[in-house]
Amino acid sequence: PPPVDQEMQVSSPTATPLPPTSTPLPPTPSSTASPIPPSPTATLPQPQIIGYSVADRPLEVYQFGTGPIEKMIVAGIHGGYEYNTVDLADELIAYLEAHPDVVPADHTLYILRAFNIDGYERSKWRAGRANENNVDLNRNFPSNWQRYWPKAGCWGYLDIEGGTSAASEPETQALIEFINSHEIIALISYHSAALGIFAGGQPPDAASLSLAESVAAVSDYPYPPLNTGCLFTGQFVDWVSDQGIAGVDIELTNHQDTDFEINLAICWK
Repeated sequence: PPPVDQEMQVSSPTATPLPPTSTPLPPTPSSTASPIPPSPTATLPQPQIIGYSVADRPLEVYQFGTGPIEKMIVAGIHGGYEYNTVDLADELIAYLEAHPDVVPADHTLYILRAFNIDGYERSKWRAGRANENNVDLNRNFPSNWQRYWPKAGCWGYLDIEGGTSAASEPETQALIEFINSHEIIALISYHSAALGIFAGGQPPDAASLSLAESVAAVSDYPYPPLNTGCLFTGQFVDWVSDQGIAGVDIELTNHQDTDFEINLAICWK
């Protein structure tokens, strides 16, 4: 059968909706790095290399707009059969390059097209999920981090881990540094497939819940998302929430389609 993801085992037939909570999670102190404003001279975007993967592949971020309201999209946090999130990022990049005027004048949008670039290049199937150190990058962030976690209800096709320590991986370190060097107020992390919209934070914070509700209002993605009983540890979107940034995980409909029109509409929510 086709794989179903957000760190989920296919054998979770009793999944029930996870109700949202309005209890806010106080943000943890973020880095003291001085914010880097958007470049006032950005025209046709060239990717900014924010770091390198374990296998020395560049992590490329594209910038659209120069306004003070900074937002970000991260795709390809899992390689493998979540490759369609990278396809979506490439479609958005191409569209925004051709139609720069759709970016509101007061906005800047950053797109990291393939966070787990090593996994993406290695395989378009299960073997592409981890980076070159066999680390699930969505388990490597310093938020409820664990090297190993209970497998019940979680993705468990291969034996992978959360790293030797929180933020042990160069990809994780590069993305943390980039985010802490900007004043990003909202962020979407794309996954596939099918489980819905997940607000950042454990429990979800108020800003992330509001963003999740806004996304749900212009899409057919399930919200509240399906609850498989998985214990989520070291998640990127939870670390984002810890920084006081509104963040959501969005699961695309399947492992092939990009849902481009839907996600173009989501960009400015």
